[in-house]
Amino acid sequence: MDVRTPTTVSELLAWAKRKLAGNADPVREARRALSLATGKGPLPPGERLSPFERGRFRRIVEARARGVPWPLLEGITDFLDFEVLVPPGVFIPRPETEELAELAVREFRKAPPSPRALDIGTGTGVLAIALARARPDGEVWAVDISPKALRAARRNAERLGVKIELRRSDLFSRVEGKFHLIVANPPYVAEEELSKLPREVRAFDPRRALDGGKDGLALASRIVEEAPNHLEPHGVLLLEISPEQKEALLRLARDMGKWGEVLVLSDLSGRPRFFLGRRC
Repeated sequence: MDVRTPTTVSELLAWAKRKLAGNADPVREARRALSLATGKGPLPPGERLSPFERGRFRRIVEARARGVPWPLLEGITDFLDFEVLVPPGVFIPRPETEELAELAVREFRKAPPSPRALDIGTGTGVLAIALARARPDGEVWAVDISPKALRAARRNAERLGVKIELRRSDLFSRVEGKFHLIVANPPYVAEEELSKLPREVRAFDPRRALDGGKDGLALASRIVEEAPNHLEPHGVLLLEISPEQKEALLRLARDMGKWGEVLVLSDLSGRPRFFLGRRC
């Protein structure tokens, strides 16, 4: 694009719509890019943007054309009733994880006074933050193997005024004590499926947060096997999973003999999505 040629809002939007023609809703995306570039609401079609605004608009549109997700461009995303910062290199929360958070909050609210919860692979910290906001009397731990993720989670917790115990840990390796609730959104994409993910996901989310190994169960199965040792009696484990993994995880959990109840709940689209295990 020659930034000296299209200068008015209508001209720039027309260029952006052509540039974003391969996206699902180029008109909406063009207007979103304009709002982000200018920091303003709707603008008159004939208004001319400054050279700085035009250059920023161009960079945003070209990034979207390459598949850069909106949360990375805007640096922030909504989750439940709050917003979190999303830096590059940290997993971007998805709508399914909001459903996981709602299930986790429901279970945590049933816990006795001063309950303890653990969020494994916290990423931006959204699950831990949701739990801490739901039970101010509780103690919430959040662990991740990525220092970048832990920095993001710490910053988000501080912004939202919630207290979380953050530790770098490979699953349970640096976890202490027992919990009433353990929640995780582990990587669950099978190796052969990684290349089939949408471009926005496979190119911009950290591979470590996606790759679940050969069958997608590398970490989920470890969590199911190890979680009973870290749960209080009748404590709950909640995992986000791939629908295809339902039977394998249920079989694993039942064969262990350490779970009093195991089931898989469906997401809003009706697909098996959330493993729930209740310790004996």
